[in-house]
Amino acid sequence: MEKTVNPKEGMKMWRKLLIASCSAFLLIAGSSVHAESVDSVILGYPNGEEQTLRSEEYIFLKGSIMVSPYKVTGVLPFSVPGKGIWWLHDEQTVIFAFTDPDDFIKARLSIKAGEKELIDDGKSYTLRQEAVLQDGRVYLPIREIAEAYGHDVQYTKSDGKINISIEQ
Repeated sequence: MEKTVNPKEGMKMWRKLLIASCSAFLLIAGSSVHAESVDSVILGYPNGEEQTLRSEEYIFLKGSIMVSPYKVTGVLPFSVPGKGIWWLHDEQTVIFAFTDPDDFIKARLSIKAGEKELIDDGKSYTLRQEAVLQDGRVYLPIREIAEAYGHDVQYTKSDGKINISIEQ
């Protein structure tokens, strides 16, 4: 016995399949274009320091450069002590610590992987790009975090180099 399919249901199924296929193609094509055309990423901090990021310290995602949590500390309005970045596996959350006036290390800023919210000392900031957990590493949207703290971010790309300049 042959099963009949409602034409509307058949069109919905084809539409979903087409959207999924196009999305997968754009994701693969977009990430390969970025990866092949960039030789280096240079991050300039408000204090004048510059760092050339290693390939494992950044990724491209949805048109944004995402960086390792260690590369975010230069834009925060507080000093993060050595070993002051913690990963809470069960909560999928990155915590940045600070040293309080009594020299105790305390949690201050948190960002949960997959979410677009940064919480600093109880104050919430909405980000345009969510934090990402990829291949066992966490990556954070440097532009959005810098802008949340009032920094101006300039982005230039030329000759295979991307320069991200973060200023007060």
